[in-house]
Amino acid sequence: MEARPLRRATSQDVAASAGVSRSTVSQILNGDTRFPEETRARVLEAAAALHYRPSRAGRALVTGLSDIIVIVVPNATYGPHLQDSVDRVTSSTATTGMSVVVRFATMQDEAALTSVLDLRPTAVVDFGVFTREQRERIEASGTRVAPRRAPGADDPDPDPIDIRIGRVQVGEVVRTGPRRLVYVALDDDRLDPFGPPRLDGIQREALERGLEVPLISRTPLDARGATTALSALIAEAGSTSLGVCSYNDDVAIALLAACRGLGLRVPEDVAIVGVDRSAVGQLISPRLSTVFVDQQLLIDSLLEDLVSLSARRHEPETPPQVIDLDRVVQLVRGETS
Repeated sequence: MEARPLRRATSQDVAASAGVSRSTVSQILNGDTRFPEETRARVLEAAAALHYRPSRAGRALVTGLSDIIVIVVPNATYGPHLQDSVDRVTSSTATTGMSVVVRFATMQDEAALTSVLDLRPTAVVDFGVFTREQRERIEASGTRVAPRRAPGADDPDPDPIDIRIGRVQVGEVVRTGPRRLVYVALDDDRLDPFGPPRLDGIQREALERGLEVPLISRTPLDARGATTALSALIAEAGSTSLGVCSYNDDVAIALLAACRGLGLRVPEDVAIVGVDRSAVGQLISPRLSTVFVDQQLLIDSLLEDLVSLSARRHEPETPPQVIDLDRVVQLVRGETS
């Protein structure tokens, strides 16, 4: 005779074992800390002994939210640090019983916003896709949006980190003397959510230093295309004394190849600063000067919110953290500036 599978434990079983009501079980397992420690311990022990797993569908019906965290990533070209950040969020929230969904989206994507709202997630981690208005709509539905960080008092911008990156690049390329400033973006078909605020920072820093408006160019990641772009910049500037702020380290490395092809000295003729502190950029010669963004510091502060969402559900909302830009954005001086 075929054995029948064991019945899955229910919240009523846990309640009977712990000597409490089903509503008490539900509230404690959903993170409510208002119950006595002894009661909470009995419920948690009974749930563990019975191998009870709360129904996520049922929880969504009760709380209005699912046990899902949605990470929304722009469909852009980016370095390994963003991938590492997604991996860190995924692994760190695994112990909370939450599921992580990663969604690539275009900028200001209404379709992505609708799908996020339909999932009713506990939290959304937005890596630069949604506008401020869209983030407010998500928050209004009961879902928290992270990172929940406020800009510093002296830099109240929506993209303070990328603006600071541009400022730091300018400071480094003109450190040894005046140069014609250039911003070189990556020439590809993907989105560029990070380039515009970095260019904004470059332009602000140039204005404050009394420098000319920066020239703007784009280059593919190949020696011929980079050589063509750099030759056009030299012709436009009327000089080979350039200070190049690159979109990322890959663009900076392409420009280094162009400098070799054109017989230009780095950094004497062309100073170059990248972004990302990529491993390859630190291995090549000359070693690349770059700007490092401490993603681990940012993600650790974000995780403090995510892993304690259940515990905070019944507590007052905490104010956003203030970004310490001096700690997050750091210059890594190499041999190209």
